[in-house]
Amino acid sequence: MGWHGKCYEQRSADHYPRPQIPESERDEEQDPRDAKMFTHSRDGDNFLVPFQCDICHFRNMFLRDTDTENSPDHAALVAIRRANLDAFWARATTTVNGTKNHLRLFYQTGCHVYGLPSTLPEMGPFALRDDSGMRVAIITLHQSLRPGVYTSNLQFTSARKYRSAFTNVWGASQHSMNQAVMARDTVKTFVTSCPTSGLWYERTTMGMHARMGDDRRPDIAISTGVMLKMMEVLEEAYFFATEIGEQRYIARAGLFFLAAFLASLRGEEVPRLVRSHFIELNKVSMNELGEEHAVLPLYGRFKGENGVARCHLMRVSLETKSGFDIGKWIGRVSRFERNSNNKFLFSNAAGRKESMNDYSEIFTRTLEEVRMRAPHLILASINIE
Repeated sequence: MGWHGKCYEQRSADHYPRPQIPESERDEEQDPRDAKMFTHSRDGDNFLVPFQCDICHFRNMFLRDTDTENSPDHAALVAIRRANLDAFWARATTTVNGTKNHLRLFYQTGCHVYGLPSTLPEMGPFALRDDSGMRVAIITLHQSLRPGVYTSNLQFTSARKYRSAFTNVWGASQHSMNQAVMARDTVKTFVTSCPTSGLWYERTTMGMHARMGDDRRPDIAISTGVMLKMMEVLEEAYFFATEIGEQRYIARAGLFFLAAFLASLRGEEVPRLVRSHFIELNKVSMNELGEEHAVLPLYGRFKGENGVARCHLMRVSLETKSGFDIGKWIGRVSRFERNSNNKFLFSNAAGRKESMNDYSEIFTRTLEEVRMRAPHLILASINIE
């Protein structure tokens, strides 16, 4: 087929997001051709990814021709063009040019040296159905225009979740009844005809990611100095608390923060401390045996353990060389919780297991207090590099 890459360019109504590089961070030696990335295709793109024109894709999905007066039809054509261009730009220009040049020599050798009537596989036509996953691609593109937390549009990692949703439904549909399985010993591989698992969709996802980029904003590190200052702030809050309920909450917050920090626990793992075992084991360890360690008994489903509920006993130092004293907070929490009937230590008045969200507000308040008192500690926790 004849192909002139620059003729296939984005439509004027294409406003899909691209990363905006500040003027101060732009490379003066940057190739000016890079400014036109994702705006048009290149000669040879059609040899690296299955290609169908906008109208063909439209017919595959809607089983009719387009209506030029219909606004949704026009929006669909804009999204189809964008999805195709994303699929093309999943490969670097050097790769496209290299493939094109090798195919030219391949064709010339086959035809002129050996007289082969055909050297390349048939490039079409395709069946009149959406086997590539274009409908999922254009819906995902539309969702990517939704407002994000940090930017005016969703991040790629959020937008791509629509692919997972469709793939899950495909596996639950009648299509999975004809799905082949290859198995040997305990290893299984499923052969699926799901469009979102095909080559075209993989490429358009890669191109979409390259076009949108990433805007990662990780939380600042909680260094030893910051955590020590946070515990000082909580100590003051506990001392000046006038109500029993307030004291109980601050005591549990202190234990929550230290357990997560000293035992390297995730925020969702700390609430899995079992109340009765926590109180009993630490009573024996700290008081009767005089051990220098506290015990954190955890029960529940943990990441990487195949979804099976397990029990873990973790030990942390009562007093660390850095100055952390978890034993003090264990004693405070144990006094408040010894007469409770709750299964988990971190449970509300109704017995429901709490989550890290129940302590996010006091964490934010405490961190802000540290930021005002000791801003140098916060700055030291940020890796500017």
